[in-house]
Amino acid sequence: MRTAPSSALEDPALRVPDVPDGTAGVAWLRAHVARFSEGPSHTRRRELVAAVLADLTRRVVPGGDPTECLLLALGLPAAHGPDVALVAGAYQPHVPQSPEADAAADRLVAALGPRDELTAARVGVLVQAHAATRALVDRLRTGDPRPPVPSTRRIDPDGEVVEVDLVDAPFGRGPHACPARTLALRLATAVPT
Repeated sequence: MRTAPSSALEDPALRVPDVPDGTAGVAWLRAHVARFSEGPSHTRRRELVAAVLADLTRRVVPGGDPTECLLLALGLPAAHGPDVALVAGAYQPHVPQSPEADAAADRLVAALGPRDELTAARVGVLVQAHAATRALVDRLRTGDPRPPVPSTRRIDPDGEVVEVDLVDAPFGRGPHACPARTLALRLATAVPT
């Protein structure tokens, strides 16, 4: 696997990893979120994420565990936190999958609405924020300048995986830049030290 600087995220020849379609579990979630889509699907799904984030920004009450704050803002009990963690651990296509993570994804989908792209956007926001916002909390607490997510992956035209260094772009850049930067910073800076 080759590495590239964050400027590679603005190269239209590099695409997010392809994910197969799925009817349930983590595979269904990946196949219906903006994170793993390109073109018109990405544009449409990104607009749904923006709407979810606008709603969360109005409703979230920062000051505790970021995942719990997001769950409560979405109208779910904090008891769904372990499901979010399971799905987050299996979300990326290159990491190990498990039946437990699939079951957790299905529980989150059932709790948040019908099996559609809006529900996928809600679950996707929870899952993508989980580890990254916790890492951001730790970085802010310790003064560590490293980005909470150190790298991301893209696929070049030859099908080779490219690991993109995010040291100078902690929230990414280009069409897949993190749309939740403001909310993430708001949640992370409100966590009691």
